[in-house]
This record gives sequence, structure tokens and C-alpha cells, in this order.
Amino acid sequence: MFSVETLRRKCVTMADIAQATGVSVTTISHVLNHTASISPETTSRVLKAVKQLNYVHRKAAPNNVSKGKTVAVLVPDISNEFYSRCIQAICEAAWAHNYMAVVCGACHEKRIETKYIKKFIKDGISGLIFFGGFLDEKYIIDAASKVPVVLGDRYLLNHSIPTVITDNIGVMRRLIAKLAKAGYTKIGFISEDLEMTNMKERYMGFKMGIEENCLSYMSDFIYNDKSLRLNKILNGKKMMDKLLAEKRSMPEVFLTSSDLIAIGIMSSLHEAGYRIPQDIGIVGFDDTTFAAHTYPPLTTVAQNMAQLGKSCFSRLLDSIDGHDITNSQMVINAKIIIRESVKL
Repeated sequence: MFSVETLRRKCVTMADIAQATGVSVTTISHVLNHTASISPETTSRVLKAVKQLNYVHRKAAPNNVSKGKTVAVLVPDISNEFYSRCIQAICEAAWAHNYMAVVCGACHEKRIETKYIKKFIKDGISGLIFFGGFLDEKYIIDAASKVPVVLGDRYLLNHSIPTVITDNIGVMRRLIAKLAKAGYTKIGFISEDLEMTNMKERYMGFKMGIEENCLSYMSDFIYNDKSLRLNKILNGKKMMDKLLAEKRSMPEVFLTSSDLIAIGIMSSLHEAGYRIPQDIGIVGFDDTTFAAHTYPPLTTVAQNMAQLGKSCFSRLLDSIDGHDITNSQMVINAKIIIRESVKL
């Protein structure tokens, strides 16, 4: 139960003011920073709670970029073309609305992600976009209690933080159906470990597609490896080199969670004398620039990276402007791109 005396004895946050007044953290931020027109009644209620709870408002330091017109974008791997193209779309949308976007790559390290979040909030950032990543839910929820937050290419179960995601499950189901119709029965799957939401969804879609098309789920053809998070081409090649050296049996086609992983696998198979797609098929995911220029050109799944980025910023801007977008999830369709690395 809310208690003024209890709150006075601890470091009071905007979330505490929100609890005391029954208004959103975003609205409180607008009142304290004079960044939007808030009704006199609500303003009075917020200022009364601020005084009553001895809340100390820490304004952004004078040297902060754009004096509050700054959003932060946190991604696991800036070098990955998927993230860089999403970032480009966010930056373009931010610029069009007179915002500056600060972009940070966390190298798939929770420790780095957490450090960035604390720094952003301390510096008075206007809002945060988390793209992918492994950050514990509690840190995201805590951040969302202080500033507007949008999740891109991931979501949290049982929480109302707005998200923008690709239809990973649906496109994997359609892909399996297409392969089954073409006569493929032994289908394998190679991905990073399944800690990220998007990887889990692709794997779920894979399993659902296998079941829906009355195919056998073959665990010997399923590989989830943490090393594939970074240096995907090199580590994809190393993984396939190892499987071939161990004389593992091969499926008729491998689906992968990334074009870059697929490219590494194809390199290893070519060196071992395999013909693609005659001996084994390979499918990527993302439709990066490289995909159309491999040998043979790579069949893949095209994510709408520009739409993902623009939609993330649009939702964040709505939240910054005081609109209620909680429980809002946008699902963006993905497209199967048929090239020559499978027999379709």
C-alpha cells in the first residue's frame, strides 16, 4: 500500500510520484521538464506530490546533446547488417522529428547493456529503444518506470511495454510448408543459442512447421550454439567444419537464423565438395546485402528492417508525447525470398 512516510525514507523516483498521483511517468516528466502542455489540475497534483515526498529532480547536464531531444538505441551488435539497417531507419525518423539518436552496441554482454542504461537515464535521455539483446527483464522494466521505452525485435511476457517485432513464427511455418511441398523431408536448423526472443520464435515456428506438415523432428539436425552470436560467418564455417570432420549425418536442407551463418556454412560445404542445392540446401534469414551474391544466391527470409526501425521510433515518440501505448505490439510481416540455394 502507498505510504508517504515510507517513500520519504528512501530515494524517491518518478515511479514513486506516479504511484502517488496515479499518472504516468511520461506525464510527470513533462510537468517537471516543461516539455508538453499538461492540465493545471494534473500539474498541481504532481507538484504537490513532488514537494510532499521531497523528490529531487535531476535535470539533464548542460552538455547533454539536444537538451532532452535525444533518444538512445541499444543493440547487441552494431556490425550486424540487420541491426545497422534498423538503426539507420531510427536515425532518419529521429532527425525528421528534430531528435538526436545515440546508438550503442553492447557486444551481446548484459553487463555492458546495464551500464549503458544507467548512464542514459542519469543523463536525462528522452526515451530508450532496446533492439534484440539479452538484458534481464528487471532492468528493462526498471528503465520503463523512469523513461519511455520501446522494444524492437523482442518482447517481454506478462508486461505492457510496447514492442515492434517480425512475424518470426509465421514466416518459419510458411517456409517449412514450402520446403515440404517441394519434397524436402529431412530438415535441420542452425542458430545462435535460444536466449533471445527472436531466436526462440524462429525455433518455435520451425517446430510448428515440422508438425503441421507431418514431418519428423530430427534432433540430430538441430544445432543452437552461443558462438554464433558474433563473427557469424567465421563461426558458422567452424561449426560446419566440425560437423563434417565428425562425419555427422546431414539433412536435406538446413535452415539458419542468419544469412551470415548460412554463408559460413556454405563455405565449409563447398570446401568439402558438397554441391548446393544438389547435395544439400541452405536457407538464411534477414536478406542482407550478401545474400543475393553468394554462390549459389541464397534463399532467405527478408525482414522489413526499415519498417522495424521507423515503427520503433514512432511508438517511442507517441510515448514521449504522453500518449498511452502500453500493451501495444506491432507485428511486421516477413517475406520468403526464393533464390538458388534450395530446390524450389
